[in-house]
Amino acid sequence: MELREFLFEPLKDRSYSFAIRARENGILSGVARIKELAIDLGLEVISVAQEGSLLVPGSAVFAARGDAEMVTRAEETLMGAIGKPSGVATATADMVKKASPVKVVCGAWKKINQATKGELRQAVISSGAGLRMSEQPFVYLDKNYIRMFGGVATAVGRAKLFDPDRLVVAQLRGETQGIVEEARSAVQAGAGILMVDTGNLEDLKAVMTAAIADGWRKSVHLAFAGGVSTEELNNIVAIGPDIIDVGRAILDAPLLDFSLDVEGEDC
Repeated sequence: MELREFLFEPLKDRSYSFAIRARENGILSGVARIKELAIDLGLEVISVAQEGSLLVPGSAVFAARGDAEMVTRAEETLMGAIGKPSGVATATADMVKKASPVKVVCGAWKKINQATKGELRQAVISSGAGLRMSEQPFVYLDKNYIRMFGGVATAVGRAKLFDPDRLVVAQLRGETQGIVEEARSAVQAGAGILMVDTGNLEDLKAVMTAAIADGWRKSVHLAFAGGVSTEELNNIVAIGPDIIDVGRAILDAPLLDFSLDVEGEDC
């Protein structure tokens, strides 16, 4: 007989109700997964909070009942299903609030391993941030496309040959030419969104200045990326980009803290 089986032998005919509650402020995410796990555990679910719910200390996010073995297994698995996604949703929502009215997107979720990709993608959505630079169909030309074509103008031109009306997003690093000249080349070739992905605010300022001086600021959206942190958001927003792409500052967010407590014996 296993230790846990031995310990719970006197309790095998009893049922216990329990609740999972938040221990800090935040945004709830991971609800779909916690429902799946509850079914697998055989729990009788009493209530589940909605995805994206605002949490304060003491907020109940999940309540159920089951036998002693089920309750113990629930404590081992259920909080893990919501801790990281809720932490990511909370950090992202904070970014969205501080960056307003600039749009915040997180494309880095695609780099996460397959096991957690879906949950973290949902966490970003629940926070109010975006997953894409634009909601309309677009061609995204990252640094490797531009390197292989030998420059941004050639890469954008090739994309435009496929569909002249489709939006082209170009990732700018200033590798083959200065960042301002690369931006100008991309615009002249037909790019509609320029992502200055250097993490250098001076590069963003320089491209912004050129956009205004050259007269294409209103027709081309400017995005900024590259290790963006919460601390520098105000400085980025002050420059005036349309989009801020945030990665690690969101996905490396700590777990949101929850606790599971038995609240009564049902029989």
